[in-house]
Amino acid sequence: MENKSGNHNIAFCIGDLQAGKMLLQGLCQQLEYNGINLHIFNGCTSFYENEPQNIGQTNIYNLPNYDLLEMLIVAPFYMSDSDAIVRHTIENALAKNVPVLTIGKQYDYENCYCIIPDYRAQIELLTSHLIEKHGMKKLNYMGGAKGNRVSEDRLLGYKDALEKHGIPFDESRVYYGEMWSEPAKRETERMMKEGKLDCDGIVCANDSMASAVITKLNELGFNMPGDIAITGMDGLEEAGGYITTAKILAEGAGRKAGEIAIDLLKNGKKPPLLSIIPPNIMYGISCGCKTADETNALSVIQRHEVFDELYHTRQFSTRTSMLVQELANCNTFEEASRNISKTLSKIWCDNSWICICKDFMTGTIENDSIDDMNASCPVHRNDYCDTMRCIARFYDKKPQEPTEFPTSQMLPDFYQVSDKSKIILYSPIHIRDNTLGYLAFNFYPWSNTNYLLNFVTMAISQLLEAVRRQNELYLYAQKIDMLYVTDPLTTLYNRRGFFRLYNDYMEEQEKKNCMVISIDLDSLKLINDNFGHNEGDNAITTISNALKEAAGKDDICARFGGDEFVVFGIGKSEYDMDKYIKSVSAYLDDYNKRSGKPYNVHASFGGCIMPKDTTLHIDHFINAADSKMYVDKESHKRTRTLCNNR
Repeated sequence: MENKSGNHNIAFCIGDLQAGKMLLQGLCQQLEYNGINLHIFNGCTSFYENEPQNIGQTNIYNLPNYDLLEMLIVAPFYMSDSDAIVRHTIENALAKNVPVLTIGKQYDYENCYCIIPDYRAQIELLTSHLIEKHGMKKLNYMGGAKGNRVSEDRLLGYKDALEKHGIPFDESRVYYGEMWSEPAKRETERMMKEGKLDCDGIVCANDSMASAVITKLNELGFNMPGDIAITGMDGLEEAGGYITTAKILAEGAGRKAGEIAIDLLKNGKKPPLLSIIPPNIMYGISCGCKTADETNALSVIQRHEVFDELYHTRQFSTRTSMLVQELANCNTFEEASRNISKTLSKIWCDNSWICICKDFMTGTIENDSIDDMNASCPVHRNDYCDTMRCIARFYDKKPQEPTEFPTSQMLPDFYQVSDKSKIILYSPIHIRDNTLGYLAFNFYPWSNTNYLLNFVTMAISQLLEAVRRQNELYLYAQKIDMLYVTDPLTTLYNRRGFFRLYNDYMEEQEKKNCMVISIDLDSLKLINDNFGHNEGDNAITTISNALKEAAGKDDICARFGGDEFVVFGIGKSEYDMDKYIKSVSAYLDDYNKRSGKPYNVHASFGGCIMPKDTTLHIDHFINAADSKMYVDKESHKRTRTLCNNR
């Protein structure tokens, strides 16, 4: 697709939007006014263990088309804990000669660049701050998982600071909180039991553990931060102003990534393979550098932001519930599509799209075996189908007609909508490992609402799948019903099916003269005895085909028993009945001439007309037709022989 806009389009793959919020804000801020559109592919979570649910989420990383996108940026730590998924995503771009920029972790690929924080230097600065600024000599360390490369790298920074200031390293003062709150609290209790809370401060490898340590120390009766100083790392929002920390993979890293993208795409300037993000220390109350009075203004701002987010969360939850309620009673895909579009208009932003795989509802029964019903249902684990159906879309909050478009375009009118939206986020709509499609919308990095979108995509996923399953159950019920009223060998109606359709006719107000024909296959026992039951089945199938070929749209053809058939024709005369019998006989004669079988297929016929004003039951006319058929059969016994003497 020719890029007529002149603006550049790049992809950004991320799994944990909330964790990478500040990083994303810095990147978007840098790109916003530089003619570069950002397409964010959101995997919804960064923790994957190859479970079906996670396979369905990570399929979104296969959506980017690098014929349209000129660069890929990935943040591996916020994307996936599966290195294979990250590498596969990177390799997709490199295969199209599209440059890749990774944030936080370096990969050894050509045309793949990296910006990375110096974790070791940041921990060294934080530890040195406690020693130099606050004169502390006895320090504990709360690390991540023992042996983990990132965790050990941060531990080296702690050791560097001790060595730099001539303080011996004491292994017994190193604890491992696994980067999580609960393990950090347990390790703090262990410090207490082992008498190690005689320290001046505790250096924590991340902010989550620092916050947990402060909480546990307060529970244990320590006055924080007066008794023990605490530092963290990562610069999480919850740490701002309270925990002394180093802000990494945040706005600064995002802005640096934006600068590299601008230089590379607009100025043709290649960056170094590895760029180091300098430390950025933020001082807070936890080490005594700030007092509560100094952070009052920040506290007010944070309280406002927290309550604002709570308000948006409640509002979002209410609207998501509306979506669930409105979709819950949908019986068809079309009805669900209309309601999704209606609800989307109430809760979303200026431009949005819900794109569903065109083959989403093609899981139908296509053969005679109900065991194979699901065999035709499409499953998209590592790709999408070729065509998407955009079932709901809005431009400037105005609804647009549903449309279909090649999946390779990612969105209808890709360049036009990219320039209009500037930042577009794509989030998977999936059930377990089957990707049904994706939700896309123009993304506002500074709005809390955007980070709650997973609730909407989950609701859409579950309810669309419910509609499909309901449709499958309906088709399944139809199939079972057809098996109940049809003969499996011939696919003609059986006796139950015949009388169901006859009763439907009798419930109609307008009655017509009808023909009732009884047909019996001649010499079926002889065919079975001499040539086997397969040939007997062939003879039965042949006569059933003859009956169907001669029938009109209002004729009911049924197999009543082994070699017995009945045809009921609505609005037929004696002439029509004779014509039908002759047509069936002609079909059989033609078959016998070309079949090459050592036997002929013949039938005996008897028929009568059931007047439209009769009060007699259909059984009376079937018996009358049977009587005439038996007369015809007796005459055939005298004139026909088993073999055709060919």
